[in-house]
Amino acid sequence: MLFKSNTFQLLLCLLLTLSGCAGIGSQTSGNQEMTIYGAPKNDDSLYSRFAPLVRAIGTEAAYNRIGKVSAIINNDQDDFKLVIDPRFPVYYVQKQDFISARGASYTNLIYRVHFSEVPFYHLTSGANVGLLIYLTLNDQNQPVLVTTLHTCGCYLAIVPTSYLPADALPNNWNPTLQNVYGESLPGVLDYGLREDLKVLVDLRAATHRVTDIRLIQANETPQGFQQSVMLEPMDSLNSIPLQDQKISFFETSGFRKGYVKGSHKPFEMLLMGWWALDPLIGEDKALGPYQNTGTHMYTSLKFWARQNSDIWDFPTFLTYWGWRL
Repeated sequence: MLFKSNTFQLLLCLLLTLSGCAGIGSQTSGNQEMTIYGAPKNDDSLYSRFAPLVRAIGTEAAYNRIGKVSAIINNDQDDFKLVIDPRFPVYYVQKQDFISARGASYTNLIYRVHFSEVPFYHLTSGANVGLLIYLTLNDQNQPVLVTTLHTCGCYLAIVPTSYLPADALPNNWNPTLQNVYGESLPGVLDYGLREDLKVLVDLRAATHRVTDIRLIQANETPQGFQQSVMLEPMDSLNSIPLQDQKISFFETSGFRKGYVKGSHKPFEMLLMGWWALDPLIGEDKALGPYQNTGTHMYTSLKFWARQNSDIWDFPTFLTYWGWRL
C-alpha cells in the first residue's frame, strides 16, 4: 500500500516497515533451509514458461512453505476450517488480457501463492496469507513488468524490464533501485540480448516480504532445495473439495464477502484501521471484479482511490501509479 502525500507517506512507511520487519530474529540464510519453488519442467504451457521461481527462506518451518488450500473437518465434525497444506505447493494461475491507456495489447500472467500464516509475534500476523506475482507480457510475449503484491493489497512493488519503452516509465523513475517499505528492489530487470531468463523472487522468512527480484538463466540452479509446484486455475479457490461438497476459500456473503476465510489481522486493524477507514485492513482477499468479489484489491490507503488503485483493473491501476503503457 502506498501514499502520495508526504505526510502520510512517512507515517505509513514507519508502520509498514515495522509490520514487515518486526519480530524475533532477523532475515538470514545462515543455517536456515531454503526452498526454490518452480513450475514443472515437463509443462510447456505459457504459465509454466514464464512462471517465476520463488525462493522461500526458513522452510524448516511449515509457515514459510508454499502450500495448497485445503478444507478439513474440525474434531467435532460439525464444522470445517480452511488450511494451507505445505505438502502440496501450488501456484494458482490466471490469464488477463487488457488494452492499455495508450491502446496497446498486453497479457497478465497472474500467479497466486499461499502460506499457512505470518506468526503471531509479527505485526502482520494472520492465517492463510498470500502473495500475487504478475508477469505482464507485450504483444510479442516479452515481459515488460514484474509486479508483486500481498493478497491483502499491501507492499506493492512494480519492476519494469528492459523490454518496456523508457517513455512508459513514471516520471523521475530510478532505474537502479527502489525502496518498498524497508526492502531494496531493483529499478529495472535487464534482459539484454537473452530470452532464456527466469524471474527469481526471494522472500523473507515469516512475513513473506519480497526481498529481491532478479533474472537468472533458465538452466541455472540457485541455492536451495528444488520443489516443483502444481499449476491450478485461480477459479479452483472457489471450489475447495470437502467430502461430498465444494466450498469457497473466500467469504461469499456478509460484510466480509470476498475476504479469505480465517484471515484476521488484529494488530493491523488496531494500528491502521481507524485512520484508513477500513476495519478489515490487512486481511487477505479475492482477486477479481468488484461486482463478483464484493471487495477491491486496492493498493492505496486513500479511501477515495480504492477503485482507481484496484490492481484488478490493471490499466486504471497503472495510470493511477504513474505508468504510461
